[in-house]
Amino acid sequence: MTRTLLPTRSVLVACTTVLALSLAPTRASAQPAASEPWAVEAVVSGSSDSHGFDDPFFLFDVTGTGRLREGLDIIVRPYAHRLTGGDWTFEMYQLQVRYVAPIRVPLRFDAGIIASPLGLNTLELVPSKNPTVGAPFFYFAPLPRFDARYEGVQLISGGYPLGAIASSSGAHWDARAGITDQSPTRKRNVFGSQAPDAELQVLAGGGYTPVAGARVGASFARGAYRKSPAIPQPSAVAGTDATMVTVEGEYAIGYTRVTGEWIRDAFDATGEPAVARGFSLMATRTLTPRWFIAGRANRVSSPVITPALDRVRQAASSGEGTVGYRLNPDVSLRAAYQMSRWFGVEPWDRAFVMSAVWARRWK
Repeated sequence: MTRTLLPTRSVLVACTTVLALSLAPTRASAQPAASEPWAVEAVVSGSSDSHGFDDPFFLFDVTGTGRLREGLDIIVRPYAHRLTGGDWTFEMYQLQVRYVAPIRVPLRFDAGIIASPLGLNTLELVPSKNPTVGAPFFYFAPLPRFDARYEGVQLISGGYPLGAIASSSGAHWDARAGITDQSPTRKRNVFGSQAPDAELQVLAGGGYTPVAGARVGASFARGAYRKSPAIPQPSAVAGTDATMVTVEGEYAIGYTRVTGEWIRDAFDATGEPAVARGFSLMATRTLTPRWFIAGRANRVSSPVITPALDRVRQAASSGEGTVGYRLNPDVSLRAAYQMSRWFGVEPWDRAFVMSAVWARRWK
């Protein structure tokens, strides 16, 4: 058996285990987990900037949840977007089963194509949950080449992997652990024809909530981010693993919420490991029931290989200031000023952006 088949088999075994647990008989004294029989949430958004108002970005995101039995749900989330330039992308962001064990201490199992278990902003990339127009660029844009082999990795991926996660929580804590079939530094569309080979990842994370409205958390993941070479390489060529560590925090008081996320990746590479770091900081303020403002700053620092095969460190940054207006419970409008600077580029790119978001939930 080759290594690339192991993660998929491991994940499928974990999915089967979740289903077996969910169908097993439970004690009558156990309290069943409450869930809705079904729910559908749809989000449609469109945005254009001053560089090309006639070339908009569109996004369609639908999440459906159905109850198979008490404590066992299935979640289906198809997703599509149109990039500026006209290219369309279709994905299945989630296709999973979720089982909540009927025991005193909450214990939840998720298996299938699951929501990314790492990072804070991965849970708020949906436009209806994101108060700014743009999201942190490092969830979608690749890092520059830092080794003789270019892998197209990211600081952290906004994709949703195939995996199995066990999680639990209490009044002041939360914890999770599991496996996935892709490095969190790589985007892998499970149904895509260009999907990279599956590689087993092990991850864990948790958080602490000292008071209502405040939380700090951290997570860890390790596994191969690229395939081992078919022909054995000299010892000077390093291994294939990547280690990710994230630290996150959020604080909400009154009508203000502040969130922050810091990420560090260490990639096996020729010579010393290549280390990339980045952060995102966002603040949101609700002014009235209809008006709100938000600001976000993002930065990534990464090694970059030169033609002489030396490494230099370069940075990319972006920022945004947003004013939003809730037209009605379903529709919100946003206007923003964005600025960004890519790796090795001195001038800042600046643009005005406008967007409209429609979101509705049925149950």
